[in-house]
This record gives sequence, structure tokens and C-alpha cells, in this order.
Amino acid sequence: MASERNYMFDVLKGLGIISVIFSHVYRGGTDPLAIFIREIAMWCVPMFFMVQGYFITNANNWAQSTWKKIKKTYVPYIYWAIAYGVFYWYTIGKKFTVMDIIYGKTALHLYYMFYYIIFAILCPLLYLLPKTLRRYFLYFMILSNVAVTLILEISKTYHLQIITFSGPNPLKWWGFIAIGMLLAEYPQVRDYIAKHARACFYAAIALVIIGLVEPFLNNTVGYLFNKVALFPLSIGITLALAIYYSGENRPGTRFLSFVGNRTLGIYLGHFFLVDPLRNIILPGDRALVAVIVLFTCIFAKDVKDWFLSKLRTSLRAN
Repeated sequence: MASERNYMFDVLKGLGIISVIFSHVYRGGTDPLAIFIREIAMWCVPMFFMVQGYFITNANNWAQSTWKKIKKTYVPYIYWAIAYGVFYWYTIGKKFTVMDIIYGKTALHLYYMFYYIIFAILCPLLYLLPKTLRRYFLYFMILSNVAVTLILEISKTYHLQIITFSGPNPLKWWGFIAIGMLLAEYPQVRDYIAKHARACFYAAIALVIIGLVEPFLNNTVGYLFNKVALFPLSIGITLALAIYYSGENRPGTRFLSFVGNRTLGIYLGHFFLVDPLRNIILPGDRALVAVIVLFTCIFAKDVKDWFLSKLRTSLRAN
């Protein structure tokens, strides 16, 4: 069942948030290592959306579940978005608006949260559609996502302004949500992958190679998410890692699962640490900076959770 979680999904999220940290620590670098890390790290955002889509199952108790997601995810995000806005306004004089907070524009990485909550609210409603119509619409989401990404790639390559709208663009991401939802709808696909794990693993690696090599051949390195190569790259890495970590006794499973269960807190808070560490405290030692950022965020989140647990216990006792 799509609702059954296992270590593999937590491992994917753990590897994803580690990739996010490394991509931010190495951003701006022009050396081959920095370029490669930023290119390969682009797999993680589509992966987060694919995992999100996999666990979107129905519209039962839609209002209640939606409000729960907003309280659990979007409300904490709002606090962090305001904190980033105030921080950058105070340190570099960068102004921000209410819409910047909502859209996730007060810090480089927060755009993801706006799309996450939009999909969390709206995508369950697709289960109100007849199954056949819903599946056709999910296919349309994937194809339209590829089309929009291709348009953005062409626009950037040839300096054309094809899409003039500069606001939020869910079509840039909703194909990945659809991939996860379709995988949940077709258990026979999951069974086939499980039965032919080795062949599917090699096919996934081939996709990864295509996704990594094509931007270098097509001179689209550094386009971030505005290129079609994002699809084979992210699908290939996600599938390869999912197959590998579905096996028993894989190295790092417990630690990566531990990190994956803290993804939101690490994601929201890590950017405060990145620039001071990499530019002032430890310039030139980027890998160490990434490790320090990761473990500092884990420690801070666990201390916060411990404190809140003690506070709730104390309040109940009184």
C-alpha cells in the first residue's frame, strides 16, 4: 500500500537534504568539483516531490488533513521565512513583502515550501475524479511539465522570452508529483521493479548518466531546474537509490533514515549557517562546512524537540 512507509523513503529524504546542503555550500564555485556537485544535487528537489506524490492517496477528510498539513508544515515555514526576511533586511538591507514570505522569496531555498503546500492541498482532490480520468490527467501533468521545462531551457539558451509570467509556476514541478502518484496507483510497476531489481538498477544508472552528460554536451550546465535533463537525472538517481536501499543491511541506512526524519527542520534552518561558515569562519573547506551545517541542524532540532517535550509534560502536570 502507498501509505506504508519504510526505511527506504526516509533514506531518500536523508540523502536529499544532504544534497541540498552540499549544493548550497558549493554554490557559486567555478571549479569542476563545485559544478559537478551542483549538477548532481539537482536530483533532490524532484525526488522530494515524487515522494510527496507517492503518499497522496485520497480526499477523505480533506479539510481536516489539509489543515493538519498547514499547521505542521506551512506555519513553521512562515516563521522561518519571516526570520530570514528580517535577517537579510538587517544584514544587507534586502527588503521583503508579505508575498515574498508566502512565495518563499526571503531566502534562496524556501521556494520549495510554497509548491509543497499547494500540492498538498490540491492534489488529493484529484482522487475525486474517476480513476481513468485521474490517470490521464496525471500523464498530462508529466507531459506539460516536460514541455514547460523545455520552453524554459530554450528561453535561457537562446535568450528568448517565451514565458513572460514571472510568478510561481506549479507546472514546473507538478510532473514529479504525478510520477509519485502514478507509481502509487500501479502496484504492478512496483512489483516489476522488485522482481527485476538488477535490470532496473542498471537502467536507472543509464538515466543518471544521460541526465549528467547531456547538459555538458548541450552547454546547459548551471541552468538549475530549467532543463529537461532534470527528468532522467532525478528519476534515475531516485530509482537507483530506492532499489539499493530496499535491500537489507545497506550501509548508512540507520543514519540516513535518522537524518530523513529531520528533513523539514534541517531544510528550514540550515541556510542561516551556510554563508557565515563558508565565507567567514571556514573559507576554502566546503566539505567540512557542509558536515558542520548538517550536524548543527540535527543537534538544534533535537534540542528543540526535547525542550518542547519537557515543556508539554510540565504543562500537563500542572
